[in-house]
Amino acid sequence: MNERWGFTKAIAGGLRFFVVMVVKRFFLVLLGMAAAGVSGVVAAGDRPNVLFIAIDDLNDWVGCLGGHPDAMTPNMDRLAKRGTLFTNAHCQAPICGPSRASLLSGTYPHTNGLYAQPGGKGLVEDEELFRGHLLPEYFAAHGYATFGCGKITHGYPMDVAFETWGKGAGGSSGPKPGKERFHYEPDYRVPYTGTQTDWGAFPERDEEMPDHAAANWAIERLGEEHDEPFFLAVGFVRPHVPFYVPQKWFDLFPIDELTLPEIPRGDLDDVPETGVRMHEMPRYPRIEWLRENDSEQLRKCVQAYLACTTYVDYEVGRVLDALDASGYAKDTVIVLFSDHGYHLGEKERVSKHSLWEESTRVPMIVVVPGGKAGVVRGEPVGLIDLYPTLTELCGLPAKESNEGVSLVPLLDGSDADEWREAVVTTYARGSHGLRSEGFRYIRYEDGAEELYDHARDPNEWTNLAGNPEYRKELRRFRRLVPTKDAPYHAASRAASVNAWFEEHMGRNGVKD
Repeated sequence: MNERWGFTKAIAGGLRFFVVMVVKRFFLVLLGMAAAGVSGVVAAGDRPNVLFIAIDDLNDWVGCLGGHPDAMTPNMDRLAKRGTLFTNAHCQAPICGPSRASLLSGTYPHTNGLYAQPGGKGLVEDEELFRGHLLPEYFAAHGYATFGCGKITHGYPMDVAFETWGKGAGGSSGPKPGKERFHYEPDYRVPYTGTQTDWGAFPERDEEMPDHAAANWAIERLGEEHDEPFFLAVGFVRPHVPFYVPQKWFDLFPIDELTLPEIPRGDLDDVPETGVRMHEMPRYPRIEWLRENDSEQLRKCVQAYLACTTYVDYEVGRVLDALDASGYAKDTVIVLFSDHGYHLGEKERVSKHSLWEESTRVPMIVVVPGGKAGVVRGEPVGLIDLYPTLTELCGLPAKESNEGVSLVPLLDGSDADEWREAVVTTYARGSHGLRSEGFRYIRYEDGAEELYDHARDPNEWTNLAGNPEYRKELRRFRRLVPTKDAPYHAASRAASVNAWFEEHMGRNGVKD
């Protein structure tokens, strides 16, 4: 009898939950329609679709950004010409999980407390900051059909974030050649988190790449008829490690003709001890090894990264071509971005995980149907600005918890009346980097500082924090540093990349 009663209660509870959710969504759709009508941004029946393209670990080695002279990215370059290219765009965290959590929730790491890679169910169980608040969830609650494939979230279930999830369509960092590696093998005796870092020509065909499957899935959705406006997110993994793509992409970059990053010896000599220790990557390729035999491995690594970048550009192009062929292009907002950048030898490292320019600067392009084309903006902007930008462009009510700033005033190429002085990137609790139009400032948890003048030193080789001529700039940046740093989120993993982080996690009570 008790078992039957328990079963009946469970069924009743499930039905009640279903009814509540249906009614809630219906109410929110009506609310969103009303708000759109009041705002005058766009009528509910005329809301544009959204094509949301995320790329993993792509730095500024993109043709239109000029980050590397050998870069070949014709599809991203043509997309930039269709809309607005932000040349001074930065992530809010230089690793995947916190960066995507910030972008998708609309909150800074120093607010949501996710500074480290998430684990378990901590994010999806957090109804205050994440569950139900992510960008695609907000669009679904306001009448959009949401589709997602590949890598969009990190540590948050894709089938929760999206109404329709392309399970198996991308998202993997593979394929890999078994247990063997082509060039780089980490020192597993080092007691810190490992790396998939390696480079080489593999597999044989594009069709074997997960990103190809993600593009195929997105192309299929664009070929369908949709009764509701749609939010379609496609996440590409390359150029995330391992730097593996078919040989034909390597052939585009003859190794003897490559331009290598300029890496001055002793570049870290003027970096404070905290900055050096925090940025160490013991299991990642060492600059001394990369430089051996006339930089043999550095050349191969750079070649592989460029090959991966051109490959993912090709997949982006396939999706853009499908959008144009579908008839939806005239009604679709396009956003393309990377979750953070990547070092290829600069600052004596091959990795992300830093508060320097190579890790924080990202490609970011916004295209509005019927909007102005060929706009280039140099204001400091962040991935966190995409959430309020898309809600405004699509006529959705503004989400009060969003901490970013809508980019809409910048999209027509006119002067912005006011804009932020600098955009913030956070790596570990209490350590922040700020990027203005002309400077980068870093302040670590112990108060140590770095300052770089990008007009004179775009490579950030000379730390000016101790130079009395820059006292004014230092004072300005010091007042812009976040004053409150939320405790580490319960979802944070304690896995450390180096000794400094191991100590830092211990100080902050983070345990696996």
